[in-house]
Amino acid sequence: SKSKMKKKSTKTQEAKKILKKKFKVNTKIVFTEDGELVQQWPPVQKSNLAEADEEDDASGINLDKVKEILREEDKFDKEEYRKKVKEKHR
Repeated sequence: SKSKMKKKSTKTQEAKKILKKKFKVNTKIVFTEDGELVQQWPPVQKSNLAEADEEDDASGINLDKVKEILREEDKFDKEEYRKKVKEKHR
């Protein structure tokens, strides 16, 4: 009778199933009625260095390149934060 009973799947088992199917989870994309992209989460990297880094398929992680990419991304993030604060104060 034990073999006939179904076991309840745990959260880890369900997560492993999703990973095997290679679904993109925790993403949100919002479009307008015209089909234009309004919002995407997580945000896409905007720096040119990030695009160049994707093309290089060197083995391992180059820490110097990653630091430089993060510095450029911080510039964009700070600018967006400033815009949000200005809108909030208006």
